[in-house]
Amino acid sequence: MKKFFNFLVGCLAFVGAFISILYIYVLCTKTDIYRGSTSTYALNVVDPATGNKLPPLSLNYYENFNGTGKEVVEFRINAYSDQKKQALYCKGFQLVIEKNGDSKLYYYDSYNGESWDSGHVYDDTNDDGQNKNFFYIDIDGELTAVRLDGSYEADVQNTVPFLRRMGNAITNFLTFRWSKNSQKDYCNEYVKKTVYFNYTDLLLKLKSIARSSSYGTGSYVMDLIDLGDFLHMYSVDSSGTVSDKPIGNDGQINSYFSISVNYDKRGMVYAGQSMFKSVALDSDFNISGIDFNVNYWKKTIEFNLTEQNFERRYSSIDSGFYYSLSSKFISELKTFMESDMEINIVFDCTHIKDTKILGFDNYALYGLKINSLKIIGNGGNFNLLVGSIKNTGLTKIVAQNITINNLSGVEVEYEVV
Repeated sequence: MKKFFNFLVGCLAFVGAFISILYIYVLCTKTDIYRGSTSTYALNVVDPATGNKLPPLSLNYYENFNGTGKEVVEFRINAYSDQKKQALYCKGFQLVIEKNGDSKLYYYDSYNGESWDSGHVYDDTNDDGQNKNFFYIDIDGELTAVRLDGSYEADVQNTVPFLRRMGNAITNFLTFRWSKNSQKDYCNEYVKKTVYFNYTDLLLKLKSIARSSSYGTGSYVMDLIDLGDFLHMYSVDSSGTVSDKPIGNDGQINSYFSISVNYDKRGMVYAGQSMFKSVALDSDFNISGIDFNVNYWKKTIEFNLTEQNFERRYSSIDSGFYYSLSSKFISELKTFMESDMEINIVFDCTHIKDTKILGFDNYALYGLKINSLKIIGNGGNFNLLVGSIKNTGLTKIVAQNITINNLSGVEVEYEVV
């Protein structure tokens, strides 16, 4: 007994010494003894035409927090058109979510920087992880293929064949196991089935990532976002053959991407907010009542207003019309104030049928930050009434074929052309 005890103590001492030596070796050599996961990082894609570096993935999310527009999640893949990496290929998806929760998925394509196509309805029922096409990116000089073929195991209800149902029923009866719930025992059963993620699943995941991000709303780039549950990366050999297995080990594959994000809590109200310039295949979509062009993929959002954006008031005393932006219109524009805005106005009197245009009404542009204002007239005077350009930040007004009569109380320079 004593010998066995000494033997056991010796074994434990040996194991302890071995673990200690291994631990010290790892600390000294910084060797990673855990080989169960492999991480792959996709940071950018280089446009062959311009040399510009693009994030491999882009996300545009309009949450519709105020309930006035449509909730839209847009996602595009910036990749190469083929393994030769000679042209850029972008594939885009747009998920439009209605207020009742119903949604529909659309997809768009763009080759070599050309404009997006008119779009198509995407059929998720065709999604099968073994049949999805690859898209190609470059990671540290190595061509890499990426495919949406992530999957999960789910319990799927399966109807039991008739003969087996009858057999189960007879068995239940003979063994006195008949009960009100016994029908469930022999009519249906649950089986394990592999379910592949589709692009709707991916967009909903990206939506969740944007909403939970510490960056909040605005436009920014998020690095090292793990999408290993959805997108898998595959190595490509010199002959162009894509490997059968994704990079990493089964069960723990980390595929990290850089994603450019535009997140806005207000709902999408017109097609110009879409990266595809279309909402549910409608390039003329506009429920805002505002007619201007907004490009959310520039650092600065540019609003170009014309005389058509103004409303008029007739003055019986002066026998003519004064123009101003409506308070409703100004309020709608101010909802974008958290963004970097650039508002340009060209007020062209020659486009207005009224011959008696007197100028801007009292407080016509009050408080709206204006980058540039140009007034084109038919000769005569154009009056800037009290407060019409107050707090707009205007330092110069361009006047063409007209004389500016400044009654606004705001000092400003005039450039006559």
